[in-house]
Amino acid sequence: MKHLELLPPEGSLRAMDNDFYGMVGGGARLRLLEVFIDLQIPELLGYRGPLPAQQICALLGLNLHRGWKFLHLLALSGLLEESNGVYSGDETLFGLSANATYYFGPTGTEGFFYRDLVAFWKKVANLSLIDVLRGAPVPEGIHWPYATPDSVAHFEYYWMRLTAAGSIDTLLQSQAVVNAHQLLDIGGGDGTVGCALCSAYPDLQVTVFNLPVSAELARTHIAERHMIDRVQVHEGDFFKDEFPTGFDHVLFNRTLADWQPTVCKMLFDKVRRSMAPGGKLVINEAMLEGNTDFTLAWEFRYIFYDAYGRALFKPLSVYKQLLEDAGFRITKVTPMRHEAFYSVIEAEAVH
Repeated sequence: MKHLELLPPEGSLRAMDNDFYGMVGGGARLRLLEVFIDLQIPELLGYRGPLPAQQICALLGLNLHRGWKFLHLLALSGLLEESNGVYSGDETLFGLSANATYYFGPTGTEGFFYRDLVAFWKKVANLSLIDVLRGAPVPEGIHWPYATPDSVAHFEYYWMRLTAAGSIDTLLQSQAVVNAHQLLDIGGGDGTVGCALCSAYPDLQVTVFNLPVSAELARTHIAERHMIDRVQVHEGDFFKDEFPTGFDHVLFNRTLADWQPTVCKMLFDKVRRSMAPGGKLVINEAMLEGNTDFTLAWEFRYIFYDAYGRALFKPLSVYKQLLEDAGFRITKVTPMRHEAFYSVIEAEAVH
């Protein structure tokens, strides 16, 4: 059988059509994912294993003809695996794909972070984006700083701690803090990253700088990890307060991508004033390069969060300019690995 050429040459008419259908197909994938979760298909197939289309439709109360099409599209989108489907019959089997198992666990009951992402899309799906862009109120928007212990716990635990593994692994693989003794972790959440670094480097002491409510959560988590002799907490607001001094390494880990370039420049100026002579600034962030879909998804969210700024996921060139403006020079860049979105920048003050 003759091999079919799948990828059209760049700039061809088919390539341009593919790009357009990629945008439209993204909307279809999202709607499919929403209903996949709402119908609890991960739980159903995670518990029972692959089932015939007819049985799935009966259990979920779906019209068989339309339901079969829906299940087939879930397979095309990578959420289900389809077998015995040569003739598109009612007996076609559908089971969870490897992707679905990764997102939602083998029983289909896990994946809070991914479910929460989809819940946000549903929340804003019925809003008129045109009205929002023209100033209409945004319901239940995120406000900074987080005002209640519950909102802080939701952010620090469900959003930051549960998704920290990739950033920690990237930081360790970069060896950016391998020679650190006193490290300041700015916006260091509940201390998850600080504890992980101290576990990896026995001579390291970490101070987590964060807002008071987050700092209290950090103290509790650090105590639970039996790290109170290695990880301390310093309360402060980086918009108002200077950073504590005397640290040979200062770390921004998944912090700067929440803020627009002018804020980042202000923070770098504060680091320059606080860091010990010969110290190193370490930035571990998702950058624009190689993360286009990631950036589109998050920057779209930020339309509905007025507390956050513009151009949040920045290319390396912007970080380079901001650091130069604050008196730093980049000494090393560790590109992102296959396991995570993050790249590591190391910089030193120019004297």
